[in-house]
Amino acid sequence: MVCRSRERGQKAMQDIQKKVPEADLHLHLADLSLMANVRELAQELSSTYPVIDVLVNNAGMMPGLQKLTVEGWEVSWATNHLAPFLLTNLLMDSLLAAPQGRIINVTSEAHRLGQIDFEHAGMAKKYSAVTAYADSKLANIYFTYELARRTEFTPLTVNCLHPGVVATNFGKTSNFFIRTAMMLGRLFMKSAAGGAQTSVYLASSPEVEQISGKYFKNKKQTRSGNDSYNSHIARRLWDLSAEQTQFTS
Repeated sequence: MVCRSRERGQKAMQDIQKKVPEADLHLHLADLSLMANVRELAQELSSTYPVIDVLVNNAGMMPGLQKLTVEGWEVSWATNHLAPFLLTNLLMDSLLAAPQGRIINVTSEAHRLGQIDFEHAGMAKKYSAVTAYADSKLANIYFTYELARRTEFTPLTVNCLHPGVVATNFGKTSNFFIRTAMMLGRLFMKSAAGGAQTSVYLASSPEVEQISGKYFKNKKQTRSGNDSYNSHIARRLWDLSAEQTQFTS
């Protein structure tokens, strides 16, 4: 597991251990909003795990007021999009070493509200927490589809999913209106276990071992927003993301 907080990560490990006593768990710490930390993490993971069967890019956040990282990127763009783009690419050798590696990107139905502004991506001039989140979730899907095309002739599969609206602490650092909406809606949200079902399905089910470059909801393949299938934008976003993360293949 990769967590930002040692305390919360250890608590999660204890909860897992109670249910699965034989689980062999390891905790790695990183702030995924910082590409320098992502690079250190990737080096640590690739040396510790020369073969990685499944990578689930699940970290996500929706800030309130606009916040830039010390590296200069809007924090949700950095955490939600640049981090999985860079980490996945840096772990590619370990993923390709698996007999049938799987990459799973957790996105959101909010992607349907997003758009990629190539001039201001990661540095929005007119900022909205919801818009920034939606843009980053659309970027997750473009990244998924483009990476699936680039790994087409390998055993690796790449898929993305909408987990549903889940009753976790998501959005607790956002603005008052988003925090209030999340609090009032908790009765109608999925549990954390329910929200994880599609991720677990994509990580473990033999039904999807030959499926790549698709979008899933409730363990079923479905269509993402029409704009997300524009391969020209996907390739252009790949190049921009590589430039912003200073990644060279």
